[in-house]
Amino acid sequence: MSNRRTDSNGRDIPFLVSHDRATNAAIGSLTGITREDIEQDASRRALAAKGDEAGLWTDAQLRDSLDATLRNWNGEDDVYVFGYGSLVWNPCMQHHGRIAGTVRGFHRRFCMWSHIYRGTAELPGLVLALDRGGAVRGMLYRLAAERARHELELLWRREMIGGSYVPKWLRAQTEDGEVPAIGFVINHRSDQYAGKLSDERVVEILAHARGRYGTGADYLVQTAEALRAAGLGDAYLDHLCRLLSANRFSA
Repeated sequence: MSNRRTDSNGRDIPFLVSHDRATNAAIGSLTGITREDIEQDASRRALAAKGDEAGLWTDAQLRDSLDATLRNWNGEDDVYVFGYGSLVWNPCMQHHGRIAGTVRGFHRRFCMWSHIYRGTAELPGLVLALDRGGAVRGMLYRLAAERARHELELLWRREMIGGSYVPKWLRAQTEDGEVPAIGFVINHRSDQYAGKLSDERVVEILAHARGRYGTGADYLVQTAEALRAAGLGDAYLDHLCRLLSANRFSA
């Protein structure tokens, strides 16, 4: 019997089995963007209403980026998307199956400033991105060919809101062999590239920043626990969770 839990949006609810009450208390209720928000373009609309749309990609930029990424796709094969952060527990995609996979040549790191989802312009947060070197394990979501373009348009609206990622076709190793998958790598030219911050600095930021979809602490713990529940525990994220617990105890 599966021990997987989901909420009303179909998002995985992680089991809190490995951290103490101080860390678990950081989670509160499951947070994150919803498919409805993405379909309604809620984040860009809210920012535009406040006059804060500077730096946001236009519909044309999103379309051109997606077109470029899909240039060599034949339109007939299913498409895989590689999730390594919130996509692991909150994909917001209509897919027909997911499998674990490993991508080599990149690693998962809190190296992207977040001024919308997990922080503000006044108090930026941090979110995960893929950066050069190492290897990373995550989840591969299979999008049916007939729905892939539509699902990817929504994914682009979510992930490429400010052009801080570079979408790439990655080679993911699975138990069934190699799978080509779209993944989002940090754009080193973006103002939102935070570089390599110390773990202590990362936790300090995550503990205090809050954005449209919750706190950085929520994001960290939910991602760490979702990976652990999938058998893909990440030592880097688990270490940050322990630092978060110590930070809260000493506060």
